[in-house]
Amino acid sequence: MERKDLLKIISDKLGTSASIPLFEGNQGRLFKLKADEQSYLIKSANQDHWWSKSINRWSIRHEYKIYEKLENLDGIPKCYGLTKDGSLVLEYIDGESYRSKQFELDGNDQFFDSLLELIKSMHDKGIAHGDLKRKDNLLVDKNLNPYLIDFGTALIKNNQSGLFKKIIFNFIKKTDLNAWVKHKYKRSYDKISDKDTGYYSPTFVEKFYRKFIKRI
Repeated sequence: MERKDLLKIISDKLGTSASIPLFEGNQGRLFKLKADEQSYLIKSANQDHWWSKSINRWSIRHEYKIYEKLENLDGIPKCYGLTKDGSLVLEYIDGESYRSKQFELDGNDQFFDSLLELIKSMHDKGIAHGDLKRKDNLLVDKNLNPYLIDFGTALIKNNQSGLFKKIIFNFIKKTDLNAWVKHKYKRSYDKISDKDTGYYSPTFVEKFYRKFIKRI
């Protein structure tokens, strides 16, 4: 089925009993919808409030651009485009959040090696996520493969990016890798292996936060 036909079918089914609500927040809504014997995840902007709907629409379009840049990268859900009303259509990943699976994955070097390669490949394509410390932004499929989702705070860098944007991009890259270390070592930073020390470079904010937490 061509993408334009799929997007039309999904547009027609959105808002009907065929779409299953999964989540609703201030910025957007998530739906699961089945079409052509396949399940899809639909992300729509929350347009209930006049003061935020323009920002929410922009966020969806921003995510779409990111998924386009990450097309065909293993560990990133496939993107099928935007519907007529601006909803983002993604591959539905049958799995659980890292929050739910973290204890099962404790000590699973294969998972964390795959996750690291995924993060580095994402950076090579000019995308820095920026919110990987949040465990719900990592999905784990039935075969214990990692997936990255929710690129609302992600940054795009390209050849035309100015110096300031490149500095911010490198900063966010650093937080992505720090997040990987945090998940792998469960905050036990004194146990980081020699092989992984190069991926850990705490930012000033992270150092300050850690010192503050220890005092309270």
